[in-house]
Amino acid sequence: MHEGRPSLIGSAIRSARGQRGWTQRQLADHVNELRGYEYGGCTANDVYRWETGRRSPRDWLPALAAVLELEIASSVPCSTLAAEALEEKETDVDRRELISAGAGVFAGAMVPGEASAHEGRRVGQADVERLRLALVDLRRLDDYSGGGVTYPLAVRTARQTENTLSKAVYTDEVGRRMLEVLAETHQLTSWVAFDTGRLGEAKRLAQRASTAAHQAGNRVLAASALSELSYLTASGPQPREAVQMARASLALAPQDTLPAARVLLADRLAWACARTGDAQGVDRALGLSEDFHDRRDTSTEPEPDWVYWINRDESRIMAGRCWAELREHRRAVPVLEGIDMPYDETHSREVALFACWLAGSYIDAGDLDRAVASAGRAVALVKGTDSPRTDNWVNGVLDRLTPHRHLPAVHDLLADWNA
Repeated sequence: MHEGRPSLIGSAIRSARGQRGWTQRQLADHVNELRGYEYGGCTANDVYRWETGRRSPRDWLPALAAVLELEIASSVPCSTLAAEALEEKETDVDRRELISAGAGVFAGAMVPGEASAHEGRRVGQADVERLRLALVDLRRLDDYSGGGVTYPLAVRTARQTENTLSKAVYTDEVGRRMLEVLAETHQLTSWVAFDTGRLGEAKRLAQRASTAAHQAGNRVLAASALSELSYLTASGPQPREAVQMARASLALAPQDTLPAARVLLADRLAWACARTGDAQGVDRALGLSEDFHDRRDTSTEPEPDWVYWINRDESRIMAGRCWAELREHRRAVPVLEGIDMPYDETHSREVALFACWLAGSYIDAGDLDRAVASAGRAVALVKGTDSPRTDNWVNGVLDRLTPHRHLPAVHDLLADWNA
């Protein structure tokens, strides 16, 4: 939609909100409560954009109509809704802003220079470090327990960080570092939201991470957030735009970006290419990843905790996973079988996912015995983690085995899963 153009939808929303005496933030809270979003849903900035004609609410219309007791269909002609939705689809404002690394306004967070205008306690670098250490603990908790356990804790940490940014007093430098912590927190919360099946919320949080990173002036962290959005998009039902996002994340990262971070960006580009059926793109991205690993071997710079899990075995797992996604079992099986797993079974989610990808490749190769064995390992492990995403992968593998349920081993495996 053209910025600032009057909108019948926006006028209707603004009028109904005003009649109730609600702020834009209060309306957003009511909409989130109705739709069951604990975090990462509608924001005051969204309401502002709808009301000023900068964006159409589209998917939010049913919730807005219910919360405001507004007859949207009768007060706004269907042709207007269709035209606004179509025009917004053509401009695709959010995607364009992310791809071009636009900063935008971060709802609820004060930029560092404005913090001193608000009453509140003074915070310093020690407070920032405490928040960083909390993130370290949450990342490790997620490794062992899954997103279902970590999600509410990550949400609380993000809210606390936002609250500190908006109400505390601090120097510009401390404020910048707080924004970096907020970006990392949103990335982690995005990840665990995805692991619990909240794909839409995960995408919104990845966008918030990008915005906070840009406000902090940290292009590496912003590139990481954009690559996470690419990964989420690639893992969803419509992966088409994921490749463009992943390439943009590599372009956004400065030339002196730590090699470990570049490995992460390249691996996510490989996954996006796999999900869109681009085998040559997968090859090129995996080649980039190997090159960045070689550079990492000679680097002595300290690395941030948000890349702590990056290593060559993880990249090999991604390579095998990409070939499995492309149903190229002749390439996937040797890679996956040759990996010395970097985790033991205390990391039940990661090992279960690996077992799923290997089982799928065995099915493609027609090796049902090993497929059943690998799927059985996944079934046993997934019971020890709270990860709906992993449950979905196990279900997918078992669905592919279902046509062979006449075989005793397959029958027993399906019975065990459904017990």
